[in-house]
Amino acid sequence: MEQKIKFIIIGLVGFCIVCLFLFVQAASQQQRLLRESNDLKTENTALVSKASKLENDLKETQGKIGSLKAERDRVAAELNDVQGKFETASKARDELIEKLKEKSRLQVVASAPQPVQQQAPVSENTDAYWGTVLKTKTDLEMQLSSIQVELRNLQISNESLQREKSVLEIDINSLRNDKKDLSRQLDYNQKLLDSMSQEVVRERNDKVAIQDSLKTIRAENDVLSRQLKSLVSRKEVLDKKVQNLQEGKSTVEKRLNEMETMLTDRISKIDALKNELDAIKSGKASDIDKEPKESVELPAIVVRSAPATGGERAGIQAFPGKILAVNLDSNFVVIDLGSSFGVKVGDVFNVYRDARSIGSIGVIQTRANISACDIKRMSTPLKIGDSIK
Repeated sequence: MEQKIKFIIIGLVGFCIVCLFLFVQAASQQQRLLRESNDLKTENTALVSKASKLENDLKETQGKIGSLKAERDRVAAELNDVQGKFETASKARDELIEKLKEKSRLQVVASAPQPVQQQAPVSENTDAYWGTVLKTKTDLEMQLSSIQVELRNLQISNESLQREKSVLEIDINSLRNDKKDLSRQLDYNQKLLDSMSQEVVRERNDKVAIQDSLKTIRAENDVLSRQLKSLVSRKEVLDKKVQNLQEGKSTVEKRLNEMETMLTDRISKIDALKNELDAIKSGKASDIDKEPKESVELPAIVVRSAPATGGERAGIQAFPGKILAVNLDSNFVVIDLGSSFGVKVGDVFNVYRDARSIGSIGVIQTRANISACDIKRMSTPLKIGDSIK
């Protein structure tokens, strides 16, 4: 019983240690998850601010692109106007060339012989006309050269705008890719945060379950402690009872030894009386009638010197024994039949009083002429002198 109690206590202590270790590990895991959650929240906030900054940059870039597109459209419109002016100047130049050709033809016609009175005004008119034409041509050439310079400048600015546009488109594409990456990172962080929240909730639930189980274990431990105390008290009571039984057993053994000694003395006396009776039978037959009681009581004692056999067992049944001592507190009796009469441990006898069965006894220990028996059943308290069969 003590070994079992020790094993139970060791098992409870080990279980409590395991529960405490699991509780500490769950608490450390929860703290680590909370720290990771805070770090992820900080990183998420930084990423959100970065994404908003990139969106603002993207909006500014798109505004710049819009303004550049408007500038490009304005430059294209100006280019179209310049081209229109250039075409108009080309048409005017062609018209002037036609006029010059026409004037040259007229000059050829005018070079024919004319009256003297008419030659002076024609030359004067022709010089003035050609001076005007040359001046107009010079102005047109200057305008054409300036238009060509402006056109060249516009082409250069257009090319630079195209290059800036391509660079801005590349920047926009990179910003879009960065935005997609940031969106994916935000989604991943959100999912990770959700999973961590679920793990934290599970850890809290596990912690609550562990606390509940720990309370249950403590309650069971208290119950077991009370049971252990009751078992210890019962053990002490049983130890006292065993000690008392051992003391009673030693007392019974002492009494059995005393009774065996007493019975041995009585048997020796009976043998002496038997020898005297034999002498009386052989020498003095008339004296037999004087002592009828002793001759009748001898067979009931059944004194034998040889070991018991089946016939002797029959003799025991035919000539029952008697109870020599009774101890109702220890629940045993002593009978006058022993191993010399064939009695052995485990035999059962019925107890009779006035030819009426009042109980039964079982042999638990034997000596040569007496036996100790356990009381199995009795309807009335047994007494010394009750018969057994």
